[in-house]
Amino acid sequence: MLALGLALLLASAPGAGPPSPDPCLPTDSRGEPFPTCFDPGDGWVVGTGATVRDGVGALTLHSSVRIRTGRTSRSKGTPWFTNHRLLGVDLWDGERQGWGFTAYDGLLRRHLEEGFILIPTARPVRIPFPFDVTVALRAAHLERREWEGPGWTLETGRMGLLVDPLRSETGRAWLGFGPVASHTLRRAGDTTEHALSPFTSLMFDLGLESEDGLWALRASGLAGWTLGLEGGTDFRARADASLERVFLAVADQPVALRLSGGYVVGDAGLSRRDEWTLGAGIVVRAFSARW
Repeated sequence: MLALGLALLLASAPGAGPPSPDPCLPTDSRGEPFPTCFDPGDGWVVGTGATVRDGVGALTLHSSVRIRTGRTSRSKGTPWFTNHRLLGVDLWDGERQGWGFTAYDGLLRRHLEEGFILIPTARPVRIPFPFDVTVALRAAHLERREWEGPGWTLETGRMGLLVDPLRSETGRAWLGFGPVASHTLRRAGDTTEHALSPFTSLMFDLGLESEDGLWALRASGLAGWTLGLEGGTDFRARADASLERVFLAVADQPVALRLSGGYVVGDAGLSRRDEWTLGAGIVVRAFSARW
């Protein structure tokens, strides 16, 4: 009788029932689970579509690897949220053929739940600092435009030191802005030009994703002055945005429709021309993790 009473007491205790179902992992008619939420920042991305560049159309192909660490912060510590894109390849055909390659492009955001600045005087002073801190890195971004003749453009490296007022406790939202340093080489024929921006430019990076990962918005921009090692200064600016919507999953791998656009002032190609682009395509994220 005592054992029966204990069993009934445990059964009626709060939280003793079966665990609540995972909304991202429902079951089919046979009781087999299948994912409905996907991580936009994870997986091997392969995409194809069409792009219009200054009124000239082209077919495009893209491939890259995305790796994300840190998704939710519920601790009192200072976790890192990181987004890495590696080995990015872009090919475009048509009247203006070319290709681009990016070895690494990433964002490393440190979430500060109780951020402050410490001034180590005789009596240390703490000043509130209501921002997360983000480091934006890019290494080896090479571009070759065949219609411009022999030559290439290589951004050897870029580093941005950004602050994020959103201070999101998840990896689904961020907004970083701050100064950036970069170095670019332009090789045309036998001439090589160096363009250096020693934190004389500003950049921003925005990312918004839905709770289930089916919608993903990304926007970034950069504007400022570059210094030529041969002398002179030049102003450049660029902005781009993309929107992805997962509309299908094949063997639990998400397939998304992607719309994109961008505008460049004084920084496109070997001639540093102005340029606008619009694009639409299909993206598959193989080996993608679910939220």
